[in-house]
Amino acid sequence: MNGLSSLFDIARSALTTSQQALTVVGHNVANVNTPGYSRQETVLTERPPVNGQPGMVGTGVQAQSIRRYTDQFINRQLTTVQQNLGRLSVSREELFRLQNVFGDSNNQGIAARMNDFFRGLQDVSTDPNGLAARSVLLANAKQLASSVNQVSSDLITAKQSLNFQVQQTVTEINSLSKQIATLNSQIVTAEVTGQSANDLRDQRDLALNELASRIDVTTVESRTGALTVFAARGQVLVEESSVRELDAIEDPDNEGLLSVGYSTGGTRPLSIDALISNGRLRSLLDVRDTTVRDLEVSFDRLSATLANAVNGLHRQGYGLDGSTGLDLFNPVTVSARAVSANQGTAAITGGTITANSLLMFHDYEIRFSSGSTYSIVDTTTGDTIRGNYTGTAIPTPSADNPVSIVTGTSDTLTVTVDGVASGTITLAGGASPGLSYPSGTALAQEIQNKINADASLQAAGKTVAVTYDTTTSRLIVTSNDRTAASAVNVTGGTAGASLGLVAGTSTSASGTYASPATLTFEGLSVTLTGAAATGDVFKIDSYSHAARDLSVVLTNPSSIAASSTRAGIPGNNTNLLSMVALQQRRFASLNDGTLNDAYRAIAAELGVAAQTADREQEAKEILKDQIETLRAQVSGVSMDEELVNLIKFQRGFEAASRLVRVTDEMFQTLLSIKP
Repeated sequence: MNGLSSLFDIARSALTTSQQALTVVGHNVANVNTPGYSRQETVLTERPPVNGQPGMVGTGVQAQSIRRYTDQFINRQLTTVQQNLGRLSVSREELFRLQNVFGDSNNQGIAARMNDFFRGLQDVSTDPNGLAARSVLLANAKQLASSVNQVSSDLITAKQSLNFQVQQTVTEINSLSKQIATLNSQIVTAEVTGQSANDLRDQRDLALNELASRIDVTTVESRTGALTVFAARGQVLVEESSVRELDAIEDPDNEGLLSVGYSTGGTRPLSIDALISNGRLRSLLDVRDTTVRDLEVSFDRLSATLANAVNGLHRQGYGLDGSTGLDLFNPVTVSARAVSANQGTAAITGGTITANSLLMFHDYEIRFSSGSTYSIVDTTTGDTIRGNYTGTAIPTPSADNPVSIVTGTSDTLTVTVDGVASGTITLAGGASPGLSYPSGTALAQEIQNKINADASLQAAGKTVAVTYDTTTSRLIVTSNDRTAASAVNVTGGTAGASLGLVAGTSTSASGTYASPATLTFEGLSVTLTGAAATGDVFKIDSYSHAARDLSVVLTNPSSIAASSTRAGIPGNNTNLLSMVALQQRRFASLNDGTLNDAYRAIAAELGVAAQTADREQEAKEILKDQIETLRAQVSGVSMDEELVNLIKFQRGFEAASRLVRVTDEMFQTLLSIKP
């Protein structure tokens, strides 16, 4: 009876094991197309034998475990390529979309409108008396301004769209983190009891790859099977069953756009934008804060350069109606703001343009190394500014109204350049009524030559550049040194009053701050008031929103200043020819390129970036296919193999069933024997 019972037990184990193996095969077949599924296999072993005669007797078969076929190295490679693809797919998509702001393919872009504007200037120069050509010029100027405004609007819309996607991606990251934490808990609960949580691990790997496509991640698995997920260079997102969520917070230093916040226990989450290195989120931040921002800056600088150059010449000319000193486009303005992290109470106000001809359209920062010590840095170049002395406005020198320098009365100056005092500088003058200077340029050249010829300054290697700004009618004396000690000051002499150099403003590259302080540099001026603190920073520029705000302020065609003199009206087109020449002029603010060069460079840089992202994405897609092929070789379900296993375990089940039947017949035979 014990022997037959053992046969029943062996047959039962064979039936059960075959059935379990068939279940695993069926599970594989059912999930052949399931994303992230790893092939499973029933691991069969003999049951422990028992002692018998003539030796140990087997007791059947058992399913020791259900093995999950996976390669952790391949899985990590797949996670990495998912990060890269998440970043590159966004870059490619958004960069190609941004190319739509350039309408040059259908002759509707800014380049075409600029050509129309300069063609309009040429037409007026051909017929300076004709009102029709003047009206067309104003219409072309308005169309140019409208095209520039539209590009600015499109970029703002693109930035808002990217900003929304940042918020959406942060929400998705939090959702996937919660999903991984839940799976961690389920896996630990299952495996602590000896179960194989194969399907749960597949789901967790799939969620991890989805997370990796959104943000760079690294992982560490504990002995219990729980996964700790780090993002953005070591910030914990998931630790066992707990989650630390990210947050989208407004950044006051970035136009209120969203920054990715990470809670460190303080009152405000810490921005980790700079720590995110890969994934969709990295690309969204890069395109929004770098690509779109750079496009905005480029168009703003282009617009500010155009408006400033045209206005500077237009103000010098005369219209048919005798008007002068008028702008064609709205003038550029100064933008000044304090950084939100400033600790002091100092405020920055009073941003004005003091010399349009000196505007570089760069970015500047006033930095405080202590509450009373500041330096002014051109952050576009990384240099400190050149110290300068900006005079007050004087009557515009002209042939009809020259500035006269009289010997012994208004012919001397004393200056200090970079801390070196000059001797007495004598300008070229004459006996009363004096030597006349018919233009601001001639006057500035005379002052520059005489200052640079001073023996004390020459011995110290100090030189200056003197400029007369035609828009604001003032002289500016600028040091040619760019060190922190760069400074210029007019300290005495008899020529100060007539040249506007008595009550001007001296601004050094660095100096001592006392409230209030007016700082004038690179053609612009700002005023600081209040107490500053160590580390405080103030940002200044003269081009922000120039593309958005560009408009034509001249309304009367007769006021277009074609003539160089009032006496030359009508028929004089000299001033307008100077404006026509702006089309070929090279501007320092545009990297020594023309207006058209600058526009083409903007379009070319974006096009190259889009093509580069396209090629990189294509390469990563190929790499992903290769890795997935390797994964399929290890973890993929082969239908041919599963069909073989299906038949194999089916035959095993049938054989076990036959063993049960034979054992039963033997048992019945024994029962039928009568004593």
